[in-house]
Amino acid sequence: MKSLTRPTRVVVDQTSAAHRGETYLAYLLLFIALAGDAVRYTVGWYGWAALVAISVTLLAIDFFRNRPTQTLKRVPFLLWAFLGLMLLSALWSNYQLFTLAGFGAQAITTLSALFLVSRFTWHELLRLFSNTLRFILVTSVLLELYAALVVRGPIAPLVTNFIGQPAQTGAADWVQGHLLTGQRIQGILGNANLLGFIALLGCIFFAVEYLIKNTSRWISFGGFGLALMCLFLSRSASIMFAVIAVIASAVVALLAEGRNREDRHRLYRVSWIGAFMAAFYVVQYRDFIFDFIGKAPDASGRGHIWFEVAKLISKRPVQGWGWIGYWLPGAKPLDHLVEVGGVQQYHAHNAYLDITMQLGLIGILLFVPLLVLTFVKLWQLAVRQTSPLYLWPILVFAGILVQNLTESRMLVENGWILICIFMIKVNEPLLPIRESAASDQS
Repeated sequence: MKSLTRPTRVVVDQTSAAHRGETYLAYLLLFIALAGDAVRYTVGWYGWAALVAISVTLLAIDFFRNRPTQTLKRVPFLLWAFLGLMLLSALWSNYQLFTLAGFGAQAITTLSALFLVSRFTWHELLRLFSNTLRFILVTSVLLELYAALVVRGPIAPLVTNFIGQPAQTGAADWVQGHLLTGQRIQGILGNANLLGFIALLGCIFFAVEYLIKNTSRWISFGGFGLALMCLFLSRSASIMFAVIAVIASAVVALLAEGRNREDRHRLYRVSWIGAFMAAFYVVQYRDFIFDFIGKAPDASGRGHIWFEVAKLISKRPVQGWGWIGYWLPGAKPLDHLVEVGGVQQYHAHNAYLDITMQLGLIGILLFVPLLVLTFVKLWQLAVRQTSPLYLWPILVFAGILVQNLTESRMLVENGWILICIFMIKVNEPLLPIRESAASDQS
């Protein structure tokens, strides 16, 4: 059966001062969320906090000036309940001030997502994310080239970016300068795993951008090639599994498009069986697989982290230890709970374990159904529409779900803003093709 997918032209009014102002603010918010570490390496924690304060003030004014009632109505009840549980957990938290601070950070990121959802369409969000990711990837490669060709070694942060005790050896550097040696690169994010995730997002966004002709084909193609290079050079095992999940989701979504309900569900059953079998073999033969990709069988020390977190969960299984997000120094018993290679760990390297540890069974039983419901709705959005535009939400979401089996980034900054956008915007009715003000007047 011939695919129904074809480009959809969406034109927006980019001439009004209000739209331009919202667009500039959106770029600022996205850069802070996607490249927060780069901001902190450049202007430090105080500079980062000042930028966040300015951004929050501007977005709150804009968001509440534009009658947010309809957007707030589309926030799922489970998300409200999950956010409420974060705040409520301060009552029994083992680190109450940190819980309040963590909830404040979560509220700011959620408000940023609400602003983006209320002011921009899926098409506009594609453009905003694509341009921001392109900037991050280009500047990452330029920094790595500078380190490799000019400095010929590591580059330290412009402003010390330590939390707690200074990191040891190479962990204190911004980049290592390994671009030409074949070793892992870190980019402006200062972390190979984070760069790998940004590169994965870039591959998805630039591919969809190319398909719908959202910008010059050469710009999209060049961006995809750059993202693919950074994805390879980051050498992140957790991202490798996310890549496999994204490719599998894309293939199944394209095969399902345009088919009748019975054929679609037969394809889904086969796909889920295949996914479970693949997961089983990865666990069963993890020693061989991780040795083949040059990683330790416990995912580079994550097994030890998970064991320690599991012990904490067993002590407070129902309510958890209290919300915190990142494990900030001074929050007992998380402070110095685990050190890998002399470096203190600030999250559980598994978002699902992290939630269970922080908010107990109550939290994870709220969050997992929310993820499942969002996945189903995003999937329906992707396979029931005629434009490849609607593929990027489900592909990004699938990548996040798998990546967070070995990371906890879904709970903070770029991960949280993305999943909040998906959880809320997927409940909006699809808008008709928007025409520009100029064409309306002609």
